[in-house]
Amino acid sequence: MYKLLALDLDGTLLNKENQISAQNISAIKRVIQQHCTVVLCSARPVKAIAAVICNTELEHLIRYFISFNGAWIYDAAERVDIRFTPLSRKEVQTAIAMLAENQFPHHFFTRTNMMTCSPNISHYTRYESDIFAMEIVFTEPAYIAQRDDIVKISMVGSTDFIDNIANKIDEQFHLQYSLSKTSNHYYEIMKHGINKGDALHYLSQHLNISAQAVVSIGDQENDISMFQFSAVGVAMGNANDYVKSCADRVSQDNNRHGVAFAINQLWPV
Repeated sequence: MYKLLALDLDGTLLNKENQISAQNISAIKRVIQQHCTVVLCSARPVKAIAAVICNTELEHLIRYFISFNGAWIYDAAERVDIRFTPLSRKEVQTAIAMLAENQFPHHFFTRTNMMTCSPNISHYTRYESDIFAMEIVFTEPAYIAQRDDIVKISMVGSTDFIDNIANKIDEQFHLQYSLSKTSNHYYEIMKHGINKGDALHYLSQHLNISAQAVVSIGDQENDISMFQFSAVGVAMGNANDYVKSCADRVSQDNNRHGVAFAINQLWPV
């Protein structure tokens, strides 16, 4: 029997209205009742993950969050970090130099804030600020470069722009950072070795659960590392063909309760 279920949020658990359907909630409650631990895994910060289940039946049933694509593992019941892995000052300084040289639209994340060095704030940055309920702070690069709590850097733009910079940055920095395309409009830099799969492995060891007892469900390229760790990786029906090819199963899309569909196949009623 599977003992841990890892769920991506955007494009997976959440539908196009950024809500969790009643069908998904019911299915998740059922696996929890069968003594399965459910963990929410997202590029979002902890506060924004918690907001997703606030005032739902899941609020006091889901204890563990994997945030910032694996850089922050959090125990919501005890309100303590299990692991927090920010970038070093040197890594931040190198990234700032690259961003300035290329003039890429971007923002930085700490646990509680979004920061930018650019006076022209992209609407993609504003969108994340709104959906995460995080203030955007404009500051100088020298101030950011001296911080010890920068956990993630996001470059933002159109689909074509993200595809173009992804290839360029992958080639130059893949040995120096963890690089991740989290949607068509966001490309992210984190500490080398950090990804959702690594965090899921770390949390599984913390909970004394083997990989053979883990199921993960996601829709984006940053979810593939979870599939690789898990006994069963499930791609959503709305995932692209490459993500689907990396999964063991393909579910319905996120607007047709794909999480519930996968749960009902793997945990038969």
